[in-house]
Parts: sequence; C-alpha cells; structure tokens
Amino acid sequence: MILTLFFFLYGFNHYYLLFASQKYLAPDLPVSEAGFFPGVSIHLPIYNEKYVVHRLVDACVSMAKEYGSEKVRILIIDDSTDDTVKIIDEIIKEYCKKHIRIEVLHRQSREGYKAGALQAALDRTDEEFIAIFDADFIPPADFLVRTLPFFFRDERLGIIQSRWTYINREYNFLTRAIAIGIDVHFLIEQAGRFTAGCFQNFNGSGGVLRKKALQESGGWQSDTLAEDLDVSYRIQMQGYHILYLKDLQSAGEIPPTVPSFKKQQGRWACGSLRTARKILPVLLKKSDIGFKKRFQAFIHLTGYIIHPLMLFSFLLVCFSSLYKIDIFKINLQGIPLLFMTNNPENWSAFLGTLSQLIAWGLFLSLIFLCTIAAWISPVTTLKRQGLSTIKNMVSLMILFLLGCGVSLNNSIEAGKALFTNQIFEFKRTPKYAMHNKREEWQNKKYQVPLDYVWLLELVLVCLGGAAIRFAIWRANFAVLLILIPYTAAYLFVLLLTVRQSREEKVT
Repeated sequence: MILTLFFFLYGFNHYYLLFASQKYLAPDLPVSEAGFFPGVSIHLPIYNEKYVVHRLVDACVSMAKEYGSEKVRILIIDDSTDDTVKIIDEIIKEYCKKHIRIEVLHRQSREGYKAGALQAALDRTDEEFIAIFDADFIPPADFLVRTLPFFFRDERLGIIQSRWTYINREYNFLTRAIAIGIDVHFLIEQAGRFTAGCFQNFNGSGGVLRKKALQESGGWQSDTLAEDLDVSYRIQMQGYHILYLKDLQSAGEIPPTVPSFKKQQGRWACGSLRTARKILPVLLKKSDIGFKKRFQAFIHLTGYIIHPLMLFSFLLVCFSSLYKIDIFKINLQGIPLLFMTNNPENWSAFLGTLSQLIAWGLFLSLIFLCTIAAWISPVTTLKRQGLSTIKNMVSLMILFLLGCGVSLNNSIEAGKALFTNQIFEFKRTPKYAMHNKREEWQNKKYQVPLDYVWLLELVLVCLGGAAIRFAIWRANFAVLLILIPYTAAYLFVLLLTVRQSREEKVT
C-alpha cells in the first residue's frame, strides 16, 4: 500500500502536468529597441568529441553571423585528452582567419568536470549573456535573434531554455523510443511547469543565461553531476525566472545503444537526486514560496526515486511468490456467513471482508491510474506532433522496456547520490555524428565498456524467472502482471548491454 501511494504521488503529477501543458502559449517575440544587441559569449564545453566538434562550431559561427559577429564571442572549453585537441586548434585557426571572435581554453585538468569547465569560462567572460551548447548540438542560425530580445524588458529573466529535438531520431529502434521519452520532458513537463508557474530547469544545452543571475546565485558548482539543474534552482531562488520556448528547437543526438543510454540515465539520476539533497532542505523552508511551487519542486527533483521504488516492488513480488506469501489475497469467507444467521459475529466478518474489498479496490485503482499515466504522456506527445500512435507502438513498447529495465542501474546511482558524499566522475555520453543506418557506431572510437551491473541484471532475470515458475505452479496468476513485464524488461536491457558494450578503441 505504501509503495502504491508513492507511485500514485508521481503518477498523479503526470496528469497535473498534462493538463497544464495544454494551456501553453508561445510568447510573442518582443520588438527590440534600436541598439539592443548585447554582447553574448557562446560557451562550448568539450571533452573528447572528435566526431561532432567541427559541426557544432560551424553552427555557432552561423548563429553569430546572424546576430552580429562583432557582438558574439565563441569560447571552446576543451578538456580533451585525444586528437580532439588538434581538431579544435585547427578550427580556431580556420575561423580566426575569417575574423570570427573565437578562442579556446585548454584546462590542465578536468577538475569539476563540466561544471568546472563552465566556471572557468565564466571567470573569463565579460559579455552580459551566455549561450551554452553541448558538443552534439546543432543550434539554428537564428537562435540568438529569437532569444536575446526577451531579456530586454525583463530584468528578472534569468534563463531561456529551448526545446530539444533530435538529429538521429530515425537511426534505430532505440533512438526512436528514447526520442519519445525525451519528448515527454519537453512537450509536457517543461511546458506544464512553465504554464503552471512552477520551478523549471535549464537542460544544460540549448539555452541562454544572464551572467548577472548566474554570478548572484553562486556560479557553476561541481558538487552534483547535474550542474544545470542545480544552477537552475539557485537562480530561481534568487528571484529570477526561466522562460521556456517550446517552438525554438535545438537539435542534438540521442544515444544509439543501451550502454550509452544507461550511462546517461545513471548520470541524470545521480545528479538530480544529489541536487535534491542539496537544494530541498533550503527550498522547502522558504515560506515566501507557495506550497504548490515547493511541492512541485519536490516531485521534480526527486523524480528518479521512482526507479528504486520500481526495483523494490519487483523484489517484493518475487520473494512473496517464492516464499508462498499471497500479497493479493482477499478473505471472502465473511460474505456467505452474513446470509446464514443474524449472529453479530457474522456481521463483523462481513464488515471485515467488505473493508478488504474496498481497500483492494482503491489499491487496484491506484495501480491502474499510475500505470496508464506512464502511457498517456508519451502517446500525448506523439499526437501533439502529428505522429501516429499505431505506427509508433513498437517504439512505445521498447520505451516501456527501457524505462523498467534501467531501474536497477538508476537505483544504484540513486543510492550513490543519497547515501554517499563522494563526488563521482562526470562520464559523458558518446556522440558519433551518425544520421543514417548505413553509419555504424561499432566502428567509432568512443564506446562504453561492460561493467558489473550486468551481473546484477542477470540475477534479477533469474529471480524473476523462478518467481514466475512458482506463481504459475501455485496458480497465483495476479502477480504475473508484475513479474512478466519486469522480468522481460530486465532481460531486454541485459541482452543489449552485453551485446553493445565494448572497450574504447585506441587510435
């Protein structure tokens, strides 16, 4: 029951954001007054990105020209340890000859990882605004033209976040499924929080930040793996707000393999929960912030706790099946006794049975509502983009398998965030600059090696298989509704993890 209430808490929030996101209205682009072209510094944090860095810089140069090259400075913060260093140096020479304001900052170490790189760039920035893009992004040429005017009349606007889209959505069955999952965040969660006036987050790429707001909030801090989420909340707690532009699209890459996806999800899980541990004790005590905003902030920052809850539910059902504990048992003996005699004891038995029926009715209703919430959101994102649900049914099923199957991986990362003080390494998601199926990620340098988690996933698959066998043998068919989907999900992720993991190539 307690687990179900937790699931309902997060499941209900899906409905709240679904309703709120329907009311999103794109703000009109303000007409800038003559002469309002403030200086912008474009920060590009790079670490071993030989396949995509030239593409990124080309796009940023086009963006600078559209806005006014004399007002834009491109700063590449390069922590690379491979031949990306040489590629960037050649890019700098190429564009300096064309009189583009571009430079590179080579750090001696990766101290602070991405947050440390961005802080080093901030310390060297004189411009009033900062645009940030990850290595795999291709921002549109009019990005600055469509964002900077919003800052003109609103001095409390701290961040503008664009919507992510995907260069390689159609690359394979995984990218199609993952794209739908990310769409849920940008078309429902971000749009819903913006419309409802709740705390939002900068997504780490495809956004513009006011330098003053960033400095007043304490700058970039490396005590979490989610420096973007962390700084978003600190800026908003300083009285600034975030503008979400759903119609302004910044295209990036989706992880094309399960090991890459798990790496990315694990980093987000650990980072967001470490940010929750850091921010919530302060935020929840601020009486000047309304209850709704504080409640939504709690749900937002602790969202990845759903994965430990999923894992614990699976283990609970497995062991209850193996040890012959019927967790779905309802005692119906009290019903026939009521009609046999007017004995008060029979009335007591009947009322006991009735209370069980009511409790289980509510319990199953909550389970049903929580379950369909996870399906309604992705289906809604498809409809809002004019995409067929039927044609994307396989992608929805794969998304379900991925969402359940990574719960072990994310639970481990959640445990690190909540129960340790260690600052973990920022392990980037490999990018390959692959647009079509003819290009193979297997031939690229950057890979994700096999780690110990696959052994634990194998244990879960064996445990689930044994529990399914015992449940069928004892005719305990109700638990199969949980055991079969979760076991299938862990098996799906396990097989692809083993198949797609490999050591990074030395070139």
